[in-house]
Amino acid sequence: MINRLPKNYMLFLKPATLLYILLFTNINIFAQEIEYKKGSIRTGIGVGINEGDREIGDGFVYSVGWQKSYGKKNKLRINPYVAFGGFFPFAITDTRDQFYKISNLGLYVHYDLIRYKAVSIVTTGGCFINFSRGLLGTGGWPDENNVGSEYFFAFYYGGNGSIGLRINPPKSKLAYEIRPLNMHFGNNGFILAYFMIGLDFKLIK
Repeated sequence: MINRLPKNYMLFLKPATLLYILLFTNINIFAQEIEYKKGSIRTGIGVGINEGDREIGDGFVYSVGWQKSYGKKNKLRINPYVAFGGFFPFAITDTRDQFYKISNLGLYVHYDLIRYKAVSIVTTGGCFINFSRGLLGTGGWPDENNVGSEYFFAFYYGGNGSIGLRINPPKSKLAYEIRPLNMHFGNNGFILAYFMIGLDFKLIK
């Protein structure tokens, strides 16, 4: 069928095909030449439970930070971060009605314990400071006899740890992480436990 096409069309078809091949090749070459820094922007969203000296609730946690890798294989990563969350006692009956927020500033040290190609099991340890504030309301569990409401402010500090699965394709600008177990333990009975999904945006050199 191609042989029946006009000669002028055939003259156009050959250079166009060649141009397409060159363009496709150049795109691949460009993609292969992209190099990423050892730094990245790290984000995450999670759901879990928090308890402090007077407050307790379920809610969402949002995290953003900067991360830098160390070593030839980039197994060690330092990650300062800031996290925010909002909590209320959903399905928690033995407490008063309340709504409060947290601001959490801390440092993570991530290490790839086991790695196979782009997939690794990651362990994490670190420290944090946390500021919680909100409203402790009336109602809730009848035996608590909560007839008034009040605002509260609380400061906590302590250590954190997690374990998760990381997927980091070398040629992708993104890295993915699932951390089913994240724990923060602090003074005055502070506990923050949540499941988190993370996304890293690699910085181009």
